[in-house]
Amino acid sequence: MQEEHLTIDQCDELAKALREDAACLPHGPERENLLQLAKGYHALANMKKMVLAAMN
Repeated sequence: MQEEHLTIDQCDELAKALREDAACLPHGPERENLLQLAKGYHALANMKKMVLAAMN
């Protein structure tokens, strides 16, 4: 499996897209899964921002 490294902007965009997709779904497990993924990508973007700030 090839490893893909996402930028901060890509993580933020992916989180936003996942939230938008979840908003179109009825309440249920699929919607919750998308929201959890969005939350994870948002957290990843924040961690990457902190690492970048610490390096500068």
